[in-house]
Amino acid sequence: MHRTSGITFPVVRVAGPPAERGSQYGTLARDRIHRSIAAYERVFQHYAGWDWATVRRHAARFTKTIDDFAPALIAEMRGIAAGAGVDLEEILALNTRSEIMFAAGDTGIPHECTSFALQPHRTTTGTMIVAQNWDWLLHAQETATVLEVTRDDGPSFVTLVEAGLLAKVGMNEAGLGLCTNTLVSDGDEGRIGVPYHVLLRTALDSESARDAAEVIASAERALSANYLLADDTGFAVDLETAPRPDGVRRLSPGNGQITHANHFRATDLTGEDLYAKRKPHTLDRLRNITSGLSSSGVLSVDDMKQVLADHVDHPSSVCQHPNEALHPRERTATIAGIIMDVTDRTMHLAAGRPCVARWETVKGAVSHRQPPTLGTFERNRPE
Repeated sequence: MHRTSGITFPVVRVAGPPAERGSQYGTLARDRIHRSIAAYERVFQHYAGWDWATVRRHAARFTKTIDDFAPALIAEMRGIAAGAGVDLEEILALNTRSEIMFAAGDTGIPHECTSFALQPHRTTTGTMIVAQNWDWLLHAQETATVLEVTRDDGPSFVTLVEAGLLAKVGMNEAGLGLCTNTLVSDGDEGRIGVPYHVLLRTALDSESARDAAEVIASAERALSANYLLADDTGFAVDLETAPRPDGVRRLSPGNGQITHANHFRATDLTGEDLYAKRKPHTLDRLRNITSGLSSSGVLSVDDMKQVLADHVDHPSSVCQHPNEALHPRERTATIAGIIMDVTDRTMHLAAGRPCVARWETVKGAVSHRQPPTLGTFERNRPE
C-alpha cells in the first residue's frame, strides 16, 4: 500500500527589490515565521539555557558584518521582520542560529544531511543533478517553506527554507544548484563572521557554481560548513570550509559523482572532527549513499529517489526516522528530500521522509515569472 507522509509545505512567491520582497515574504509566511521563532526559543533554552532576549542580543552583533558583506540582505531581513510583525533581531537570530549556538558553548545540537551531485554522463537524462536529504529537528516539519523569488537585481531562485531564513537548499535561473551539510571543526567557537545562511543565500545570488565557490572561499566565514555546488555546464565542486583564511578545500567529482555527509573528507582542515567524534554514523551515511549511487553506471531520477530512501543503519540512515530513545527536543528526521535538475531548472521535492512522501515537481521562479502569492506545495505538479 502506498503511504504518504501527510506533511505539506506552503509555497511563498515574492518579487521586487530587497525590502519589498522581504516584506512580502514576512507577510505571506507570517504564521510559519512565528512558529520558527517559538521553536528556536525552546531550542536555545533546552541546549544552552539561553533565554530569547539573550539570543536576540547576540544575533544583533552580526548586523554590521552582514551589512558590510551584503547590504541588500539586511534590507531584505528588515522587510521580513516588518511583514511578519517581529523585530529585526528575531529574523537575525533565525539566520544566525548556528553561530549563536556555538557562542553559547553548546555544540550538541544535531546537524545532519546527506548530499550528492551527479554529472550529466551519470544520469539517464544527460543533465546535471544535485540532491540531498535535509535532516533536522522535528519542528521544521511545521516551519519548512518553499520560497520562490523573482528578481531584477540578480538571478531568480527557488529554495527550501525554514520560514524566516534567507535561503538553504535551492537552485537559480542561471542554472546553479546548491546543497549543504553542517561540519563541526575544533575551530568553531561562535566568532563574528559572515553567517552560514547568509553564505547560502549569496551562493544562490551567483551566476555560476564557480562564482559561488569564489564568494564562499573569499568570505570571512563564521563557522565550518560544506557547500556542494553544480551548474548546467556540468561543473560540480564541493567546498569544505573552516572559519580561518586558509580553511577551504575543494573536492572534485570522482566517477562523475560527489557525495558528502557531516564530516570532513579533507584531513587537514581540523585537528579534531567534532561531529564525527560525536556522531560517527556520518561515516556510515556517506558510505551508504556512495554505494547506492555507484551501484549503477547511469541513474534515473527514480533511482536517486530510492538512494535517498535508504534505511541501512537505521535509525541513523540516509532516510532518517525519529529516534524514540532521545529527548523529544533532540529527535531529528528527514524533513525533505530534494533532487534538482539544474539543466532543466526542475526541483523534485518530497515533503517528509522520501520513503513515504509523495514527490512533487517545482519550477516556479527559475523558469517563469509569477506575482507574489501564497500557494500550497501539494498543488504543484505530482510525479
